[in-house]
Amino acid sequence: MLLKRRDLLKGTCASLVYSLFPHRTRAGQSDLLPKRILGRTGVEVAVLGYGAMQVSDPAIIRHGLELGINYIDTADCYMGGRNEKVVGKAVAGIRDRVVIATKVHIAKESRMRRSVDRSLASLGVQRIDLMQLHNLRSREQVVRKDVQDVLTKMKQEGKLRFTAVTTHSNQTEVLEAVVEDGFYDAVLVAVNFRSPKKLFDTIEKAAAAGVGIIAMKTQNGGFKDKDAPELTPHQASLRYVINKPGVHVAVPGMLSKKMIAENLEAASRKIDLADVVRLENFRKDLVGRACSFCSSCIDQCRYGVGGLDVARTRMYVEGYDDRDLALSNGRAVLSNIRLCATCEGCTVRCNQGIDIQVSAQQVYRFIS
Repeated sequence: MLLKRRDLLKGTCASLVYSLFPHRTRAGQSDLLPKRILGRTGVEVAVLGYGAMQVSDPAIIRHGLELGINYIDTADCYMGGRNEKVVGKAVAGIRDRVVIATKVHIAKESRMRRSVDRSLASLGVQRIDLMQLHNLRSREQVVRKDVQDVLTKMKQEGKLRFTAVTTHSNQTEVLEAVVEDGFYDAVLVAVNFRSPKKLFDTIEKAAAAGVGIIAMKTQNGGFKDKDAPELTPHQASLRYVINKPGVHVAVPGMLSKKMIAENLEAASRKIDLADVVRLENFRKDLVGRACSFCSSCIDQCRYGVGGLDVARTRMYVEGYDDRDLALSNGRAVLSNIRLCATCEGCTVRCNQGIDIQVSAQQVYRFIS
């Protein structure tokens, strides 16, 4: 006889808790974190990195660094420019032990230079390890030689070591373009246990070609399982991504020592059967709620917008519970959300069951 979902959850709770939290994180946890080489950069990184986007306390980040994390992701635009300053305080005195990645938007050379100089000043460093172009969506953006020339100049000036791109949409296209073009050393990609197989296949091919792969949004935005809120599926989600071929480092956001401890535990071992059961149940629970970043909605939309900006902003509001972050996406994203909210006759059918227009209207009311 088949077990009902709730009965299955009750029957596996004990084993899940044990498998997800078998022992307390200890000072020697850094010895348990696997290390990997970040593609052609040749830099060794622990598989668990630090997504600093929402962190306002440098002591929390420093705690993670002391436990073996050695990669930090931030950006000039996070927290209205304050986040890099927080990271700068966290790495003070141990700069040589940490790989710092930040971001710059595609713009005129003068504006890009101002952004990079702000980052250097805010971080309090002489050079940034990984400078990433923020939120690329197409092959055309990847291959822009004028932008590459600006990055090359700043690299020659000693302001940065390696170049990379970040992407949330059309990710397969962006990854393939990075491999074909050969200029960028790494890609920060949104990926989780619900991502399409094609994306994971492309990640593996890109890594084989020497591209460093950094994974974000690994825990699907912080949504909780409605049937079992006392058990977090996020550690199983992180383990799933870290164990996928081609992924070098994951950068989940961690706002407390507890979150750091849980993610260190999750990153220190392989995925198991309990994780598989947990994620399958969570996958069903997220239908209609969370985006998988497959980007199939873009081609369906007559305006070429799709629902990714809507879904990502909704994730910031509902999953991250961070209104300021939702409002910080910029004019283009807010314009896309407005377009979706007011569009007559939406043609998009999300394969995750999300009603794009209804979500857009809810998000637009919230951020307006």
